[in-house]
Amino acid sequence: MNKKILLPVMICSMVLLGACGKQTSKGNETQSTQSSVAKSTSKSSQSTIKTHENKAAMNFEEIKSGNYSSLTGEWNLVKAIAKNEDVTNSTQVNLKVSKTNLTDGQITMDSAGIKDSNGNHDLIFQEKQGTLVASLTDEDDAAINYLVTFYPKGVSSEYGDGNKNLIVIWTSNNSYTEVFEQNSSNSEQGKKSSFMPKEKTKSSSLWNASKDEKLSSFIDKWSVTMDQDYDKYDGVNDIETSTGTTYPRDLSNVTVNGQNSSIGWSKDGKGDYEYNVVAIYNHDGDVPPLPNHITYFFAYHNGEPVVLVDQSRDGTPDLTETQNAQLNAGFNRIAEN
Repeated sequence: MNKKILLPVMICSMVLLGACGKQTSKGNETQSTQSSVAKSTSKSSQSTIKTHENKAAMNFEEIKSGNYSSLTGEWNLVKAIAKNEDVTNSTQVNLKVSKTNLTDGQITMDSAGIKDSNGNHDLIFQEKQGTLVASLTDEDDAAINYLVTFYPKGVSSEYGDGNKNLIVIWTSNNSYTEVFEQNSSNSEQGKKSSFMPKEKTKSSSLWNASKDEKLSSFIDKWSVTMDQDYDKYDGVNDIETSTGTTYPRDLSNVTVNGQNSSIGWSKDGKGDYEYNVVAIYNHDGDVPPLPNHITYFFAYHNGEPVVLVDQSRDGTPDLTETQNAQLNAGFNRIAEN
């Protein structure tokens, strides 16, 4: 009798123990799944943080391919140097950056390389001490050389303590260096708003007395760095160069970039000419061979600012776009404000 009672009890006990074992196993499985979810969430969170960090920094790989998304925003000129002299106060220039290119008004950098008035030049990139340096290839025999250096935030240099992103553009023309600093607080909406007044100003009046005064002040300071004296056309009395050419009267007898383009004087930058000249400055040289001169024409071509230069000594004067980066940048800045 006792054996008959004991057997069912043992069977019940075994059934109960099996059920408990299953519940325990099920509980561990749930715990393991929750742990995996927690780890996955943690990894996802870390990944998100890294993505945001990368977005805030300069993306060298994108820059090399011509994608400047990591650089978009407002860039301010904080320093300008020519022939080892600080000319920041006499320099007015913008650095405009879009997803596909960046330009200071003199050169444009994009996926194809660097483009200046002489055409396009291929680039090579090197990463040095936390910076990215873009330079012309050894095969390029360009008359003017360029270096564009990208300094990410956190990398200190002679140009800054690393608090902000910097882009430094150097040209062999007068050893001119521009240092641009990114305004990190700028927003896309802010950029659109800041550009709107400029568009209105540009469409209503291309040139006026205020801009003419700013250009005069700029030329006065810039000419010191060039060790040259310039006479300005006053709008009434023609300027006669040392070679006998008289401007603006003789503009009807010149060519522009080898072409018979129409060019003439215009007070406001508007008119029927292909090149509407708003300012003329002339320097007569005193170093042989004499006579010689450098005459600059600040003009609008298709509504865009351009600086032309004449250094002819005989024959028909042929005006060409100046290669002086500082002069180009200064006029562009004044013209667009």
